[in-house]
Amino acid sequence: MENTTCRYKINFNPDLNTGKPVIKKSDDFYARAKDIIPAGSQTFSKGVTQFVEGFAPKYLAKGKGSRTWDVDGNQYIDYIMANHPIVLGYADDDVNKAVMKQLECGSSFSQMSPLEVEVAEKIIDVIPCAEAVRFGKNGSDATTAAVRVSRAVTGKEHIAYSGYHGWHDWYIANTDLNSGIPEFTKKLSHKFTFNDIHSLEKIFEETNSQVACVIMEPLTILEPQDNFVHKVRELCNKHNALLVFDEVITGFRFSNGGAQELLGVTPDLATFAKGISNGIPLSAITGKKEYMFALEKTFFSFTYGGECLGLAAASASIDKIVKNNVPKYLAEIGQVLQDGFNAIAESHKVSDLVSCVGYPQRSVISLNGSDEEDTLQMKSFIQQELLRRGVLWTAYHATSYAHSSKDIEITLNAYNDSLEMLSKLYDGPGSLKAHIEGIPVRPVFRKVSDFNSFIQQKGKV
Repeated sequence: MENTTCRYKINFNPDLNTGKPVIKKSDDFYARAKDIIPAGSQTFSKGVTQFVEGFAPKYLAKGKGSRTWDVDGNQYIDYIMANHPIVLGYADDDVNKAVMKQLECGSSFSQMSPLEVEVAEKIIDVIPCAEAVRFGKNGSDATTAAVRVSRAVTGKEHIAYSGYHGWHDWYIANTDLNSGIPEFTKKLSHKFTFNDIHSLEKIFEETNSQVACVIMEPLTILEPQDNFVHKVRELCNKHNALLVFDEVITGFRFSNGGAQELLGVTPDLATFAKGISNGIPLSAITGKKEYMFALEKTFFSFTYGGECLGLAAASASIDKIVKNNVPKYLAEIGQVLQDGFNAIAESHKVSDLVSCVGYPQRSVISLNGSDEEDTLQMKSFIQQELLRRGVLWTAYHATSYAHSSKDIEITLNAYNDSLEMLSKLYDGPGSLKAHIEGIPVRPVFRKVSDFNSFIQQKGKV
């Protein structure tokens, strides 16, 4: 069926893709992009290196509910969901209605919008640590504002971090994509390992307690062990450092009140994006008034900080998430998917190679290759076979309120076929290479945060 309501006139397949996707239009767009867009994409994780190049689609044109369509019209059940923001489903009717209503009135103004107050009040009602709120457009805006506030409040400069926190200097300095970042920045940022309290204690000791804040993803693929997050809270209190929860992924996905509500640990500051507005750009930094009001003297200001479409989307999204307890639904269907995958892996005797781990609201496929190359070939092969069966995947499940039981059933059938093939074809390192119909997936980072600790403990992703 041709759909002219989207930007491009495309014959969108009413049925899921079956067989090798036709990607001619994707290839045509990419041929145009390579010489004019550095790295070929605006987001590394959406670029060609994260998909089997030559087999996978490169450009998406439409999303509705749990489904996406590429520019060649192929339809997929999507588990990437725009890198996690789409918690309600693509083009959610209630969010779209709120955004279109606001668009008719304007998107940005010369003075403040009442939406700033209304959405701030909704966040304060839902998030345990929230007493005051400021808005940005990306998760990186909010996490970097939290770092700046922490330095302003404490008068200290060092940062201890665990997890992924965005593209700004203070975090990227110690990755392998740090070209252009001053050397001194690297000396002020220190990585600690999730579930290893001694790695954090060591940072406080080595910096003589000059840590302004501990910023961390409070829940990762790993569950906190031995009251780890509670102990981090205690260490911050002891050393007069602020505790910052990066809830860009966990917020409005793991619980209505975020990971802090699940864990029963209240941070000093917290940052949100992604699920807060179902994919319409918006982020927020929130926390205790005594720290947040440092932003009256600490510069955090830009033209689109109060842009209204993101705020309208957030207002509708928060209402719907809370009313329908969306995180509970994500946990329920995610558990069915997780349990089903592991049962299939066991039935095909490949559970030593692949397993589904983590929280059901956002589970990950652990791939246990003999080395990085072998692991990436395994990932590429599974991705390829899922695409052949109408499932868009890159080793995790960011389920949404729009994913149905039927979607899960179709997905598990696709996994069953793919893992059955894996069990017959995998015979050690390099055995899958000849069966990958394109260039295998490549890593974004080779040196990044505590993802390496997950690899060591749970397998290679």
